[in-house]
Amino acid sequence: MKIALIAPSPVPFTIGGAEKLWWGMLEHINQHTGHEAELIKIPSPERSFPELIRSYEAFSQLDLSHFDRVISTKYPAWMVDHPEHYCYLQHKLRGLYDTYHFCGQPEQLEPKRYPAHYQALIQLLQQTPERTQLPELFSQLKALEQQDDYGRHCAFPGPLTRAVVHHLDAIAQRPGAIRHYGAISYNVANRRDYFPQGADVQVVHHPSDLKGIRGGEYNYIFTVSRLDGPKRLDLLIQAFRQLPDQIELRIAGSGPEEQKLKALAEGDERIRFLGRITDKEIADQYADALFVPFMPYDEDFGLITIEAMSAGKAVLTTTDAGGVNEFVENGISGFSVAPEVDALKQAMGQLLADHEATARMGEQARDKVSHISWEATLAPLLAPTTETAETAETVHQTPEKTRKKVVVTSTFPAWPPQGGGQSRLYNLYAQLSEHMDVSLVCTGPEKRHLRLLPGLVEHVVPESLSQKVHAKTLQHGRKVPLGDIAAIEGILKNSSYMSLLEDQVRDADLVIASHPYLYQAIRAVWQGPIAYDAHNVEADMKAAVLEGQKDPAPLLQKVRDTEAACIRESEWLVACSQEDLDRFAALYGTIDCPAAVAGNGVDLKLTRYHSVEERRDNRIKLGLPTDQEALLFMGSWHGPNLEAAQVIIELAKERPQYQFWLLGSLCNHQDFQKLPDNVTPLGMLPEAEKQVVMSAASAALNPMSSGSGTNLKMLDYAAWGLDIISTPFGNRGIDFIDGSEITLAEPNTFARAIDDLIALPDDRRNTMTEAARKRVEETFDWSACAAALIEMA
Repeated sequence: MKIALIAPSPVPFTIGGAEKLWWGMLEHINQHTGHEAELIKIPSPERSFPELIRSYEAFSQLDLSHFDRVISTKYPAWMVDHPEHYCYLQHKLRGLYDTYHFCGQPEQLEPKRYPAHYQALIQLLQQTPERTQLPELFSQLKALEQQDDYGRHCAFPGPLTRAVVHHLDAIAQRPGAIRHYGAISYNVANRRDYFPQGADVQVVHHPSDLKGIRGGEYNYIFTVSRLDGPKRLDLLIQAFRQLPDQIELRIAGSGPEEQKLKALAEGDERIRFLGRITDKEIADQYADALFVPFMPYDEDFGLITIEAMSAGKAVLTTTDAGGVNEFVENGISGFSVAPEVDALKQAMGQLLADHEATARMGEQARDKVSHISWEATLAPLLAPTTETAETAETVHQTPEKTRKKVVVTSTFPAWPPQGGGQSRLYNLYAQLSEHMDVSLVCTGPEKRHLRLLPGLVEHVVPESLSQKVHAKTLQHGRKVPLGDIAAIEGILKNSSYMSLLEDQVRDADLVIASHPYLYQAIRAVWQGPIAYDAHNVEADMKAAVLEGQKDPAPLLQKVRDTEAACIRESEWLVACSQEDLDRFAALYGTIDCPAAVAGNGVDLKLTRYHSVEERRDNRIKLGLPTDQEALLFMGSWHGPNLEAAQVIIELAKERPQYQFWLLGSLCNHQDFQKLPDNVTPLGMLPEAEKQVVMSAASAALNPMSSGSGTNLKMLDYAAWGLDIISTPFGNRGIDFIDGSEITLAEPNTFARAIDDLIALPDDRRNTMTEAARKRVEETFDWSACAAALIEMA
């Protein structure tokens, strides 16, 4: 699609959260999707009511019919008229909406208080909002500007100006004018008069466009924001000054309250004002902060919260901070306390008293926002059709129902397909949807219904409060995430999920458990045929994860019992490898149902082969020396990956002449915060930056020694043309040929294997990587991987 992202340009120009959202959306659409987008802005001063109305009028007259879709997030840009108008709302003019009560003016417009020449306007405002009213409305407002009493009756803010803006917004956002209503937070979605009554508003939290966010040490307190009254930095400074701790409070930003705040901090050398700093400097400051205080009044969203938590930092906020509290769980990922100096002082005292506990809060904070991505943010805005999910389910159905319907359960969403599990869930069932109608019923952070493809619909339901309490009880005293194990029984406490699942299976022919954890939910509402899509041998996977944790035995037994029941009850099952099928038989006895391998695959459309020579040139472009070799390992924060990363660290010590790159969320683990000089933690990268890494690394390492399923990273490595050195265990289920496609070695011989590989002539290395790429094309394209599943379904 050709997409117009429409927005106001503030006068005077400033950069805030809105601008960062637009830039992030624009970059992601153009760099990482098949769509093309342009940011279209109009200067929009609002220093006076006439200026504001001129801006509303300008957007209302904008013709963007040469675009397939427009996306607006803020007033007055949503005045644009377009048949495919998607609104992802940040906020309305707050001084005329949710903060209007502070001005002391009456809310209700009383016509009798206005002279006769205002009555035509007032009568128009009392009508049902329609776009045809705009010419008359703007004309009347311009005429009234010439009246001597204009300033008195059109006070800004005031009841008449409030009524005008409410009417204009209602015209723009009336049902039928907007195809999709979205909001950046539940706080925004729940504000009075922000959306038409009865509108189905989808809340999706968005990430920051800040590059280089990472964790580091815990040396000081850091915050960044505009220095003005609503950010309430005065409370922070007053509370901090009462603490005896010798730690710096660093405050970045500028604004109208700067001198007042500096006066308040005068004499306390621990408080440093950094002024306006660059994005790189902001990321650097986050990295080594102990925690981040952020206590605005009723913030729409709180981008600083997302940035801080993404860096693995606990956040201190207040109970009236609005959207910030959608992420800060008091005592878990930070503190949310009363907006009072004493309460803030006490909370800061706790955070300063135990740095290790505060660091653990930071880890919880990072987990809390780990689901937030540009892919997830833009998924509903780039949805391939304007039909509802409910309508989409019947697209291929005739009254005779010629296509089967399959329901698939999962503890995570398929869209966007990031990481191994999501990639498998999306791609396997995208292939199946070419033959039958597939409904994915998933748990996830935010409610949504998406039509992903003509025959593929995804429903996502968040955890209920009861389910969260159940999970928290199970988690107590254990440091590893247990969300999927908690879902075995906890899902039954989620009435919204159970109702949706019951509704979806009503006309189903088959239900597939993708992972076994929602088996009890399936059997609670469905007694028909089920099948099992096994991503791993979960009993083995959880045994590794729970090693060293408090009282693991009952949890492991629960996993084994659930996995065994899922296999026993299934009409058929698919696994990622023959080794996994053999392991199921060893654990649970002979498998009585049909079983086949539906391996993991790779999307070859998104990857281009790069030769050894191209990689060398790309490293030079990155500023590395001509002879510098860079060895890559990528993985998530997952037990087997963490074990393998430790092997990489030891290799780096043995071979200081090589550079080692770590890619993925494993970089955020506390064990990898202090690394040898020749190890670079890249963390989670946007797709464009990941592509740079994959096209520049010399070779890829896979020293895996535990886990289950197959290593999708091996397919990514091969598709990009990387030389691969792997353990035999890491090659299971993929079976690249040693010596002609990849190099196999045990961890204790990796160093020598690297030396031998680097010494090979370029043409020999290219021959091996070309052969590995060809194997992926022939065997691991998703259409080939899904063949067995399609045949049995």
